[in-house]
Amino acid sequence: MKLKGLFLLVAICGILAGCGGKEPGSTQLTKGALKVQADEAIFPSVNAEGEEFQRQYPDSRIDIRPADARAAISDFALDSVRVIVTGRAFNKEEHDALAAAKIQFEEYRVALSAVAVVANSENPLKRLRVSQLDSILTGEITQWPSKHGPVDLVIGGRNSSINEVVRNTVMGGKDFTMAATPIDSSLVRIEYVKTHRGAIGLVGVNWLRGMDQDLTIMALGTPGVRPDSTEPPGQYYSPAQAYIYKGYYPITTPVYVYSREIDRNIALGFISFVTSGPGQKVFLNNGLVPVTMPVRLVQLTSQQVQ
Repeated sequence: MKLKGLFLLVAICGILAGCGGKEPGSTQLTKGALKVQADEAIFPSVNAEGEEFQRQYPDSRIDIRPADARAAISDFALDSVRVIVTGRAFNKEEHDALAAAKIQFEEYRVALSAVAVVANSENPLKRLRVSQLDSILTGEITQWPSKHGPVDLVIGGRNSSINEVVRNTVMGGKDFTMAATPIDSSLVRIEYVKTHRGAIGLVGVNWLRGMDQDLTIMALGTPGVRPDSTEPPGQYYSPAQAYIYKGYYPITTPVYVYSREIDRNIALGFISFVTSGPGQKVFLNNGLVPVTMPVRLVQLTSQQVQ
C-alpha cells in the first residue's frame, strides 16, 4: 500500500517471537463447521483469519460471509447467525434491543481499523483538514479547487459501519449530503473513485491492500492540534497502521467479535485463534492493527506524512 509512515509497526508475539505452536489445542475447538458474518468494511481481514484457521486445522470449515454491519447485527439478534465480526461496537440502540430481548453474548475487542478517504488520482488535493472533510461530507463544499470540477462523493450503503463511524468521528452526528451516492460494495466504491475525476469516497483501510493504485489516499489533520506531546501541532496523517495504533489518524474504529455460543466448540476455538499471536499476525498482515498482543514501533524516518 502506498502509505508512507513514520514508524514500522511490529507485532512482537507472532512475528519476532513466533508465539510457539498453534492455538487452540483442543480438537473439540478445531473440528466442525462454523458460520460467521463479517462486516463488509473489514471482510478481507476476517476472511483471511478464516482461511488461516482452516489451513492450520483441516478438520474445520469456517464459512465467512460479508454483510453490512446493521444487517449482521440484526441476524445476530434473530439468532440466524451466532458469531459476527463488526467494524464498530454495538451502538446504544442495538445494546438496548439485545438487553430488552434478554440475549446474552460475549464481546471480544480484537483489532483496530480505520476509514480511509480516497480520491481520484487527478485530484489536486492530497490532504484535508478534518473540518474540510466534514464540509465535503455534509455538502457545504461542492467544488474542488483549481477548477477540478464538482465534488462527487460516494459513501457506504445505508447499513454500513463506514457511514456510522464517520458520522460519529468527523461529522458530529450530522447527516451526509443528499448528493452523496451510497454504494454497498467496497470494491465498486474504489473502482468508481478510480474512474471518476471528481470522485472522493470512504472505504475500510483493509480494502486498499493491493487496490490502491491510481488512487489518492488523503492524509487528514487539524491545524493547531497535536495528537500527543511528542508530535508537533497541525500534522497530517495517513491511515498507516502505525498512525492508527498511535491514535494519530482521526477516523479509527475498533473491531469486535460477538458470539452467542456458550459451548466449548469451534466458535470458541476460532475466537481464541483470532485473539492469539498467530491470529493477530493475520490482522497485521491484512491491514488492521492487533490489540490483544504486545506491539512496538520502530522509528525509521523523521519525515512526516504529507
